[in-house]
Amino acid sequence: MDSVFLNKAAAAGLLSIAVAWICSAVASGVVPANVPVKPAFSVPGTENVSIAPYMAHADADRGEELARQICSSCHALVSAAADGVGPNLASVAGRPIATAAGYAYSSALLGQKEHVWSDQALSDWLTSPARFAPGTRMSLVGISSPEQRADIIAYLHRLAE
Repeated sequence: MDSVFLNKAAAAGLLSIAVAWICSAVASGVVPANVPVKPAFSVPGTENVSIAPYMAHADADRGEELARQICSSCHALVSAAADGVGPNLASVAGRPIATAAGYAYSSALLGQKEHVWSDQALSDWLTSPARFAPGTRMSLVGISSPEQRADIIAYLHRLAE
């Protein structure tokens, strides 16, 4: 190898590093590193709506079927059962958030401890867990139908009895 080849290789390496650094600096200046205050768009059906009108017509039997389809793979639905991947949902309605004994909650939900699982809070959670508590470990995308959410909430009230 001659010295011209080594000089060319060194120059190519330094030039590549310089170009990558410049591209990174320009991209950091153009693209903000923080989340915007207002989303650029919203997916229809994921807005938080008042659940009270839907609760008047909620069907706990339909809610039980939905809860078994959607929730039971990760949550226990019987009061004496052990926690699954998620906490046991028996008596969750009306309970303070993130207070099931023995369950290790994410810091996202621990930040909500001063609130109670009211019908509206449950509805907002079921609409989009990630929006309700950013950073939650719950993988549910959300339930867009307020009727289905009301049915599940009615069933959760039945579990508390």
